[in-house]
Amino acid sequence: MKLNLNWKQMPFLPYTQRREMPSEPGIYYVGNKSCPVMYVGLSRNLKKRHISHHRQVQFENFEKPVIRYRCLSEDILNRIFDLGQALKRLENQAKDYYKPPLNDTPVPNKTKIQTSHGPIYIQIHKVREEGYCLHFDCQDGDELAINTSKLPMLTRAIQDKRPIFLIASGSYKDYQIADYPLLHKLEPFKNEKIYLLISRFIPYEYEQSDILGYDYAVYGANSKVFIEPYIILNNQPGFQEFKRRYLKLGFTNCERSPFARQLLHLGEFNLLPSI
Repeated sequence: MKLNLNWKQMPFLPYTQRREMPSEPGIYYVGNKSCPVMYVGLSRNLKKRHISHHRQVQFENFEKPVIRYRCLSEDILNRIFDLGQALKRLENQAKDYYKPPLNDTPVPNKTKIQTSHGPIYIQIHKVREEGYCLHFDCQDGDELAINTSKLPMLTRAIQDKRPIFLIASGSYKDYQIADYPLLHKLEPFKNEKIYLLISRFIPYEYEQSDILGYDYAVYGANSKVFIEPYIILNNQPGFQEFKRRYLKLGFTNCERSPFARQLLHLGEFNLLPSI
């Protein structure tokens, strides 16, 4: 799939006119005259994405900020199997080329999350169905996303700024077929189902999703990606009881489990005593 990502040949708008962007999937850059590509992002709906962007205050503080964008054509949309993966590949290409200075920085006033032992959300996916998890292609602090159909639960997660953890499940062979990196670290668990903690983030927005079986894409910042080293959950204290009760496919609130506190610890959140 080829898409012209040259900023000089992209449609653009002053950032103050971002509500005039098309409601289509695509890649966008935010910058100004002195640095046209300060930030690179993706969205299934460019207009909705910029009505309430988590870095909006930063963008507005640029000198004469401009937003440039490239929509996926109907022809491309008809040829791709997974829109989320296609957009992520394009975003990574643009980031690798332009090295945008803002992408790898924390969101102001959100560098650390103080959290009590309240609602903790997990999203489980099967490795053999999801394939290689694109979150492994990200860096700490990048914008991440998951898909779900549980609107009331994700609405509460966004409203309360509660953490979401992404967990992969599968056999050693599933990870092998999906070509996961650092595969040798999974070899001691060849004879059991392997659960990996892939990433965590704080959700801030959702939008309609076109992924089969899901209704909404949930976006988050303040992210952390667990790859070097892997966090293998199988041998974590309290995990076996947690697995029996909570590790079902989909989006789940696991706050009643004692292991939720362990997830917060693994996610490097500061913990406040429960009241």
